[in-house]
Amino acid sequence: MRTREELSGEENSSLHMERGIQKQTRNSMMTTKSDGSLQVPVPCAVLTVVIIVILVMTIIALSVGQYNCPGKYVKENTSPSVTSMPLGLPASSCPHSWIGYQGKCYIFSNTTGSWSISQNACSSHDSTLAQIDSKKDLIFLKRYAGNVEHWIGLRNETGRAWQWTNGKEFSGWFNLTGSGNCAYLRNTEVSSINCQKELHWICSKPIKH
Repeated sequence: MRTREELSGEENSSLHMERGIQKQTRNSMMTTKSDGSLQVPVPCAVLTVVIIVILVMTIIALSVGQYNCPGKYVKENTSPSVTSMPLGLPASSCPHSWIGYQGKCYIFSNTTGSWSISQNACSSHDSTLAQIDSKKDLIFLKRYAGNVEHWIGLRNETGRAWQWTNGKEFSGWFNLTGSGNCAYLRNTEVSSINCQKELHWICSKPIKH
């Protein structure tokens, strides 16, 4: 028959073995630094890295999505007749939904009308149909008009020379095609057509300083 001391020794041995197994299990789930200190469990560390990568990719995607290709419009209605401005060139001194370029504010319509109706719509916003004063202005307007025809502020009244809406005579510095009395532009040309034709239009006015 075993003595009390023998039984106590066996119990202590079993207890040590059980604690050793538990300690080994914990250690297998942890990584250790060279100095012996414990780090975060490996599965948790991997999950944290994955979440960070996903957040960074989401932020990049949202940032890229704010920019449009030229000619693609974002509608921000300020009136039933004069809206739709391309993003990318805001000017703080231009009204909301207008864009600033080379000292002028521009807005493109999302509705159509005759040349006279278009001019009246621009006048209601203290502007005129767009006047083109330089090659840079012309390139800019063609780029954002895209393949859609837009009235500009150039007209040839019967028996008169081509004039801008401010009364200044057109010098012919860019090629104007067509056989109509009112001018329009799109990305490939500046041409003329019957003034009663219903087209989109572009308004312009000087930037306020």
